[in-house]
Amino acid sequence: MKKQLIQAGLKAIFPLCVGAFPFSFIVGAISINAGMSVLQSTLWSLTVFAGSAQMVALGLVQSSTEIIVIFVTTFVINLRHILYSASLSEYVKEYNMPTRMLMSYGLTDEVYAATIGEMKHEKPGRQWFYLAAMFGFWVNWVVADFCGAMIGSSFPHIADYGLDFAMVAAFIAIVIPQVKKRECIVAAVIATVTGILLSGLPYSLGLVIAAIAGVYAGYRMDISTERMEAETKAEAKKVILQELADEQQYQQALSSTTTINK
Repeated sequence: MKKQLIQAGLKAIFPLCVGAFPFSFIVGAISINAGMSVLQSTLWSLTVFAGSAQMVALGLVQSSTEIIVIFVTTFVINLRHILYSASLSEYVKEYNMPTRMLMSYGLTDEVYAATIGEMKHEKPGRQWFYLAAMFGFWVNWVVADFCGAMIGSSFPHIADYGLDFAMVAAFIAIVIPQVKKRECIVAAVIATVTGILLSGLPYSLGLVIAAIAGVYAGYRMDISTERMEAETKAEAKKVILQELADEQQYQQALSSTTTINK
C-alpha cells in the first residue's frame, strides 16, 4: 500500500514537474546574473522553495532594494499559503508535529493542487501520497535551478523566452478538472476576475487579494448551500411528519368506524 501511494503521488505531480522545470531553470539563470554563485543559487532554491517569491526577490536584489523591503514583499506574496494550510489542516491533524512541519515546508501551489483531492479521502497512509508528490516536486525544482545556474546564464535574456508558461499550462490542466462543485466554480470565477482587475498592483498584491476574494466567495456560497440543504431537509421532515399524522388520524377514524359497526 505504501509503495502504491508513493508511486501514485509521483505520478500525480509529474505533469507539474515538467511545467515547473523551465521556470526554476530561469530562476537559476537569473540568480547567477544577479551575482550569486552556483552553490548559493542551489542552496537558496533548496531552502526557499517558492518560485514567485524567488523571482520577485531577484528583481529587488538587482535593484539594490533594502533587505527589509525584500522580506516584507516576499512575505506578502506567500500569504496565499495560509489559505492552503487552512484548507489542509482538517486532513492532517492526525499526524504528529514533525510530519506536519515537513508537509508544510513543501506546500506549494503545485503540490496543493496535485494532492488536495487525495488528502480529502480518509485513506490510511495517504500522507505518503503527499510526501511523494512534495519530494518529487522539490527535487525537480532544485535540479532545474542547478541546471539553470550552470548553463542558463549563457542566455542573458532567457526570462524573455516565455519558457515559464509551461508551468502555468500544466497547473491549469491539473486544477480545472477539480472545479466541479458550485462553490468551487464561484470561487474560481471571482478569483480570476479579481486577479485580472488587480493585476497592475505592485508586489503581486493582486494575486493575494484575488485568492482571499475567491476563498471568501466560495465560503459564502458553501454557507448558502448548507442553509438550502438544511431548509430542504426540514421541509421534507415536516411533510413526512404530516403524512404520519394523517395516517394516524385515518387509522383512528377507521378503528372508530369498525367499533361502531360492531
